Amino acid sequence: MITRGIGTVAKGMQALIDFEDVTAHNLANVTTAGFKRTNITFQDIMKAQVQAKDVNSVYKNVGLLSNGTRADRTYIDFSQGGLQESANKLDLAFQGNGFFKVRYGDIPDDAPYDERNYYYQRTGNFALTSDNYLVNKEGDYVMDVQNRRIRITRDPDADNLREMNRLDVQKDLIIGENGLIEINNPLFRATLQKIQVCDFMDKTNVSAIGEGKFLPIYGKDAGLYTMADGTYNIQQGMVEMSNANTIQEMLNSINVSRGYESMSKILKTQSDTVSQAISLGNISR
Repeated sequence: MITRGIGTVAKGMQALIDFEDVTAHNLANVTTAGFKRTNITFQDIMKAQVQAKDVNSVYKNVGLLSNGTRADRTYIDFSQGGLQESANKLDLAFQGNGFFKVRYGDIPDDAPYDERNYYYQRTGNFALTSDNYLVNKEGDYVMDVQNRRIRITRDPDADNLREMNRLDVQKDLIIGENGLIEINNPLFRATLQKIQVCDFMDKTNVSAIGEGKFLPIYGKDAGLYTMADGTYNIQQGMVEMSNANTIQEMLNSINVSRGYESMSKILKTQSDTVSQAISLGNISR
């Protein structure tokens, strides 16, 4: 029993280390476009029932005693990040809910549908391939509402090398709030494909897989669905910034440092107490 305090403090210190790891990750990404900060929750470990004698020498429960705290789980904060204007007409940002559906670049068009070939992202820093397909910075394809790759040319079915099929993206391209892609040129107007927008009913079952990519947690039902018109808002020529706040993360880091220092002092006190008890035990022999 005399060592219980050491174990309790040690668990608390480990929980603070886990908290600091999460905070450091958030701080490292405060300037990363589309980054969503991570939160962490804690739980008590094996609460013990404490009993005491009353005036009649009968033991009664008087409360619970925690045996320490540990990190329970981490989850992603999907709150909105600030929007920053961009000079690129292919930069897209969500105002509110929504994710772009993206297919890995090495998956052929005629491959059988497999959800494992796709992932979801908030970041909309897009570009065009040499044959004018819309891709993200990894070269993976953005999907339309019919689950096809998106090609932005005057005539998507024609030979892209023809001069007449080329498009001045910065001047002629319009992507509406509903994701509809249009060409608006004084000499040529056309409606192209529509970007597919998805969301999750339960975002606590969504995990980050790096580089701003998200997937449902394996074995969990995140409630993936395709969003209907009017339930999302895409802003063209905008970039969503990180939702991590430098000041808040710095405050978290400072509080962790202070808490860790306090627990270190408590641990030393507990350790000294154990040492004294051992010394008294040796003397009494």
